[in-house]
Amino acid sequence: MKLYLLLAYYLYLYYHLNYYLSEKLTKEEQKKLTEEFKKDKKKSVWNKPYIRDALLKECNGKCIYCESLIGSGNKEMHVDHFHYKDKYVDEVVSWNNLNPSCPHCNKSKSTHDTYEDPIINPFEDNPQDYFYITNYRYRSKNKNVDHIVRNTINVLGLNDTDDLVKKRFDLCNALSDKIITIYDLAIEYQSTLSDNIPKRNRVLKGYKNLLRLCINTAEFSAFMATTIQEDDYYKKLKNLLQELNIWDEELDELDKSANKIKLATSRDN
Repeated sequence: MKLYLLLAYYLYLYYHLNYYLSEKLTKEEQKKLTEEFKKDKKKSVWNKPYIRDALLKECNGKCIYCESLIGSGNKEMHVDHFHYKDKYVDEVVSWNNLNPSCPHCNKSKSTHDTYEDPIINPFEDNPQDYFYITNYRYRSKNKNVDHIVRNTINVLGLNDTDDLVKKRFDLCNALSDKIITIYDLAIEYQSTLSDNIPKRNRVLKGYKNLLRLCINTAEFSAFMATTIQEDDYYKKLKNLLQELNIWDEELDELDKSANKIKLATSRDN
């Protein structure tokens, strides 16, 4: 799907979800559910199919914090309350307080008080303003954000080796291997790429499939996008396809999408 069509789809989805929720999670319903929770804090009043489905769709089926895939066929989805529900009971079903989360991040965050000791809220804060990445780990981008970044990493366990870092490494390393494979293929076919349609299509399809691993719907997309945009073989391949005039509109859109979500790879200061 071309990216401008994908964008139109997401805009439709956004407004559709808002309309859908306004019909379901009305002010009256929120008040009713909040009162139920105040009477019995063991009652998961937020655990409604229409709330869970809307959250999952809004975040492309990923944990809002670590970008692990959640939902059907993946990790179990937890509904996280950004502000701790037992303390801030009036926000227990406030839409802006509900986040789709993987079990790891939700359990790590636990009862942390985000009012008293703030962490980054991905729905409100742009991670690119706070993080750079190195060795498949998050780091603070500059001294002005050091405290909140360290807090976020520690509260959510974003650099947990077993649950997250190894998985990022495996995916990014596999992506790097695939880049080299497509690059070698393009070099092998270089003299005939402009005229031989089957060979050209094979290279272009492989290249586009690489970039599709780096769009917003992909697992760990920020790490994947950074990996591909920083890869020397990727850059060489891009230059080759442009020189041969076979770099097309879809490739350009996918490349720009990956570039838009990549993270810095070094600290500002």
